[in-house]
Amino acid sequence: MITEKELEIMDQLDALNEKVMETTEYKHYCKYRNLLDSEKEVAGLINRFNKMKEEFEEVQRFGKYHPDFSTKRREINQFKKELDMNPIIMEYRKAEYQLQSLLDEILYHVSIGVSKHVNVVSSNPFFSVGGESGCSTGGSCGCQTAI
Repeated sequence: MITEKELEIMDQLDALNEKVMETTEYKHYCKYRNLLDSEKEVAGLINRFNKMKEEFEEVQRFGKYHPDFSTKRREINQFKKELDMNPIIMEYRKAEYQLQSLLDEILYHVSIGVSKHVNVVSSNPFFSVGGESGCSTGGSCGCQTAI
């Protein structure tokens, strides 16, 4: 059963969601997301890349021993560069990154409001609480790195 406090929190989350949807970052992201779907040239590039990727995955099952492995890998890498240089795709990725940064910052502030010791998972190191930690650094997880 949902308590009144939980309903209040859910209402506040809905209000926060509406605020995010009013931001420039969100609107910019939506604009370029729609362009990805509506621009025939971009949609064609994406479809072509997906087909090339499927073909490469089939070849990749056999690894470097497949006779077409190097050729297919080179072709897909070259096409990926072409895809990445498309202005709409470049702007979409930029908008996606900016929106993700905004969401990371919001999550950080909400988490810190709960506790200063909450682990915030983010690709942005600015939002890591307490500096480096975890298994990869032998930090707060308690494990020790082998010497």
